[in-house]
Amino acid sequence: MKEVSVPPLFQPWFSGPAAPAYLLAGDGAGLADLVADLLLARFLAEGTTAELTRWTAADLERESPDAAFRTPSFFFRFRIFSLPDLGELKKAARDPLQKYLAAPDPSVVLVLPCSDRGAAKTFSAIPGLRAVSPREDQVISTLAKAAVARMREAGKGLSEDGAAFLVRWVGMDFARLKEELGKLVSFSGDRKEIGEEEIRAVCIAGGAVDPFRLAEKLVRRDRKECLALFRRFAAGADASDYHGLVGAIAWYVRRRLADRSTALSSRRGGEILAALSMIDTGLKGESRLSPEQLFEIRLLKLLA
Repeated sequence: MKEVSVPPLFQPWFSGPAAPAYLLAGDGAGLADLVADLLLARFLAEGTTAELTRWTAADLERESPDAAFRTPSFFFRFRIFSLPDLGELKKAARDPLQKYLAAPDPSVVLVLPCSDRGAAKTFSAIPGLRAVSPREDQVISTLAKAAVARMREAGKGLSEDGAAFLVRWVGMDFARLKEELGKLVSFSGDRKEIGEEEIRAVCIAGGAVDPFRLAEKLVRRDRKECLALFRRFAAGADASDYHGLVGAIAWYVRRRLADRSTALSSRRGGEILAALSMIDTGLKGESRLSPEQLFEIRLLKLLA
């Protein structure tokens, strides 16, 4: 029987029988696909037949959840449904899910990502449902461990530090991370070890702005290059991308501060981290500025 590698964050969930539903709240919403994959792997490792189906918002609008989840399967003991972000669904689509979960089918397991605080609070109160709302560092650590395990299965070596670097680049979403890991496996060819050089090469080839290069220019007070990179980034960014940029710059600065051979002073590093904290607070709804305006104002002060 193949052993399923479960990250520490989810080990309590996998120590007993499966629950009718698992809620991934806040920053943890990007871990939903990982939980769904782990559940499927667990059932198969136990010799239990199971299938995984990923539903979109359109699927929920087209089909009645109650009817779909209660229709028996003649081929699988368990059916896992990974649903779209509850925070992005209308109340009319969420209400049938709440009604179903009041008396769930024992052969069905739901995985529920939810980035909306209010909706997460409502669903987490449902009896029998298991919920977690991890901190950003827990999400990054969990994704990094999953990336290391996936690369090991592919016969490749990836350090946890390198995996954390990759997560900062890709963003805190397991579905996107899997795609990037597939690219890295193909790109690396016969090489057994994958590091920052390979990660940068693959990501740059995708045409995105390297957030770590932007962080480097910020640390060096290279006003022209830093702002040019930021404006190129902002031209194609959505709201979630700015959260990723905050995390990437913070990771780069902390790493430089920990390396005593670099010239980054604790004062300069602290100044940047404090500004990032204020940006993060503003991005979470405590500012009337757009994410782009909020970020650029702070950058200009740091680059003065």
